[in-house]
Amino acid sequence: MKVTNEQIAKELKDFLVDELLIDLSPADISEQASLGNDIGVDSLGFTELMAHLEDEYKIKITDEEFKPENFRTIEVIMNLVQHKLSQQQ
Repeated sequence: MKVTNEQIAKELKDFLVDELLIDLSPADISEQASLGNDIGVDSLGFTELMAHLEDEYKIKITDEEFKPENFRTIEVIMNLVQHKLSQQQ
């Protein structure tokens, strides 16, 4: 099943609002906004986000990949997920 960037972005925004209780509507979250600085995701939130991505997309994010530059924005996370999904095919 091919997952589009739009689907990943929507799913991530919904997760941020519904599970991490970010006080924004999904429509107000920019794909280029810094999740830490602009959105307010903390270190526990990033860990929950990583676990969610692994469950949702059936991927494995290694310790080397779980670093700030790979989780800086929704746009960067979309690229990581797409990369991991492409490795499975």
